[in-house]
Amino acid sequence: MIKSVKEIYKKNILGFLFGPSIKLLEAVFDLLIPLFMKAIIDLNQYEDPSLIPNSISSSLAKFIRLFGNIVKDNQNLNDALVGGLIIFTMAILGFIVTMFAQYFAARTSVKVGSEIRIELYKKILSLSKKDKEGLGNSYLQSVLNNDLYQIERGVLIFNRLIVRAPFIIIGSVIFSFILDYRIGIAFASIIPLILVSLIFILRKSSHNYQRIQKDLDDISNKTSDTISGARVLRAFDATEYENNRFSKYNNEYEKESIRVQKNNAFINPIIFEITSLVTVLIIFFLAGALFNSSESVKVVLTSTLIAAMAYLAQILFATVQFANVLLDLTRASVSNKRVDKVFEINNSIVNKENALTKDINVGEEILSFKDVDFTYDKNDEHYALKNISFSLNKGKSLGIIGGTGSGKSTIIHLIERFLDPSSGEILYKGILMKDYDLFSLRGDIGLVNQKSYLFNGTIKDNFLMANPSISKEDIDNALKKAEAYDFVYQMKDDINHKIKEGGTNLSGGQRQRLCIARALIKNPEILILDDSTSALDLLTDKKIRNTLKDIKETSKIIVSQRVASISECDEIIVIDEGHLVGKGTHEELLKTCPIYKEIYVSQTSEE
Repeated sequence: MIKSVKEIYKKNILGFLFGPSIKLLEAVFDLLIPLFMKAIIDLNQYEDPSLIPNSISSSLAKFIRLFGNIVKDNQNLNDALVGGLIIFTMAILGFIVTMFAQYFAARTSVKVGSEIRIELYKKILSLSKKDKEGLGNSYLQSVLNNDLYQIERGVLIFNRLIVRAPFIIIGSVIFSFILDYRIGIAFASIIPLILVSLIFILRKSSHNYQRIQKDLDDISNKTSDTISGARVLRAFDATEYENNRFSKYNNEYEKESIRVQKNNAFINPIIFEITSLVTVLIIFFLAGALFNSSESVKVVLTSTLIAAMAYLAQILFATVQFANVLLDLTRASVSNKRVDKVFEINNSIVNKENALTKDINVGEEILSFKDVDFTYDKNDEHYALKNISFSLNKGKSLGIIGGTGSGKSTIIHLIERFLDPSSGEILYKGILMKDYDLFSLRGDIGLVNQKSYLFNGTIKDNFLMANPSISKEDIDNALKKAEAYDFVYQMKDDINHKIKEGGTNLSGGQRQRLCIARALIKNPEILILDDSTSALDLLTDKKIRNTLKDIKETSKIIVSQRVASISECDEIIVIDEGHLVGKGTHEELLKTCPIYKEIYVSQTSEE
């Protein structure tokens, strides 16, 4: 897995080199056109090209004459026609080169963006809950969408203009010295002024863009939060309150964006003012010579002045382009750092090199916790779990019960190796879990979370995610075991029924049963039901538990706050404030564990 965006840039180095290289050819044509214009004007005064004072102009005039006389009786018209055709040909060639350059720039941009997106997506999926805590989902979503767009745009602009614009500016200054050293001095004098102005503005913009991205993260977070909790907001009649909070975030973003646009708005006027100053300087330098010279010299000075104005226009246009390039690259640089921040996260859960796997028989120990402690913060003395020990044999069932926040879900996260213990050992099939192949481990486990989640697509799509080679018969069997077969086949399109994001077009009970069926489709060695029947009535819950008993080769771990859901398990552990306070069968715990008995009495009394 890559560590920074630079690795993908290096991988596409040919794309970064090819586009700017062919852009140079177009820039050469652009720089030659004013010189050909000057040569055409000079030929109007000098019959013999060798007599033209400027050596470059003289050489180009000779080149024009090489094509002979297209117009027999008018040499000036012939020179203008031939010179015009040469300029037109260069323009056509420049257009063709530009099209190729634009295509390769766009291709490289999309390719780089696509590769970063894939690697970033892989990285995000590999992060544990603990790894993501410092960033948050809104930050990751913003990076995956907005920041990647800025990087793609930065790559596109870099390939199109990063070489061309400076080359045009430098080339125009060099050719201005060839035209007249005074014009060259005037042109060269503006470059430091422009650079100082750009550096000052861009440094301020860079800090502003970082704040803008932070504001966008806040807006993304607030939007996601509001959409997820829209029904709660309406139920509490809090929409106006939430609108005001969103407006606050939006206003902050608006103010910061206006501030950065104000800074950037100075760029074009400054460049125009500086180039206007150069125009005045050129006229000042050449005015005396222009009005006090012979006709032939006046023509040469006039052609020089026209060429100088053309180069000045090119400098102006290229400088504006270069300023915009730097602005886009500044944005891309900020986004680069934000993406690298994700890539640089060291995954706390990694698959060990040469990891082990093992097959065991029914009745052998499949899972064992030995004096396991866990804390979410190493500097915090509060433990989510403390001194937890239990074991589970293949084919047996384990119930876990305890109050809210007691640590039940943390145990499940440790079993799935979403987390690693702070101390103690967890063995899977007799092998230290850190040494066991991570992908095989998770492939062996079928997990149904406390919060049932179905992905956008059909019911079948959700099942294929668990097992891509599953048959329709296997799907039907899993649906029957999860008590979902009847309601699925009452739908018009049965397993092809479209599910909205999160399964919001299904009831809570339907979602839970489909999630149980999806886990069963994996044919897991361990099936974990993390309070996954809470939305089901007691009768349906019991039917599912009775069905699961018949699956002899699968170990079952049932986490619940209902005694009825776990009472028939081979062993039950009771968790209270992170400690294991009871272990045994239902009957044994009623005699030996006061907390378990209290839960049982309170629930049976209610029933």
